[in-house]
Amino acid sequence: MVWIWMSRRLIPSRMKALLDTGVWFRRYHGLPMSQSLRDFLNDEVEEFHICPLSVSEICFKWQRGRLPGVPDPQKWVAHSLQNFVMEMPDAAVAMTAGLWDWPHGDLVDRTLAAIAKEKGLTLIHTDKVLKSMTGFPQKWFRNVAE
Repeated sequence: MVWIWMSRRLIPSRMKALLDTGVWFRRYHGLPMSQSLRDFLNDEVEEFHICPLSVSEICFKWQRGRLPGVPDPQKWVAHSLQNFVMEMPDAAVAMTAGLWDWPHGDLVDRTLAAIAKEKGLTLIHTDKVLKSMTGFPQKWFRNVAE
């Protein structure tokens, strides 16, 4: 937790976080995640942000049968987005995502990282490949399956 001085005393400062697709999905559905990630989301984030590309990514996986047991996204996505700030990629984000000299080619990951950079948000994720990339604010957590 980060602490700041206010009125001659230290108070905890909570952050604004952009959730990666998997973190948003697992949190909403109550799926396994590391206790440190769960505690972080509950205790240190004051404002949750998400990109609509995360919705597309989940719908794409669901439609192709890669999310067995998950209900039709049309039945739960709108509810899952309540209390989130929606972050739409703009031209600056698209340029940043496209021009980064990274070996990581996942366009959704690149776009989420660029949104974090351009909007001053911290990207919360469990992606080992993305963890090694630089140039954007991020907080990586171990995936519970590891």
